[in-house]
Amino acid sequence: AFAQLGAFLTYKAARAGVPMIQVDPRNTSRRCTACGHIDKRNRTSQARFVCRFCGYTAEHADILGSDNIAYRAASTWAQSTAPGAA
Repeated sequence: AFAQLGAFLTYKAARAGVPMIQVDPRNTSRRCTACGHIDKRNRTSQARFVCRFCGYTAEHADILGSDNIAYRAASTWAQSTAPGAA
C-alpha cells in the first residue's frame, strides 16, 4: 500500500511540476525534535511521545513523526541542491 501511495505521489507531483524527494522514515516517530535523541521507549504508546533524555512531550507521536520527516526533507533537499552535488 505504501509503495502504491509513493507511486501516486510521485506521478501527481511530477504532473504538477512540484519537486518531490524521498526520505528515510526510520525512527521518525522515535526521534525527539527538541534534542534529537532516538529511543524506542520515547514512544510510550501509539499516540504519546515523551523523550527519555530531555523530557520533551509531543502533542501526538504522529505529528512529531511528520515534523521529523519535514526536517529530513529540508536537509536532503539542501544537500541535493548544493553546488557540486551529484
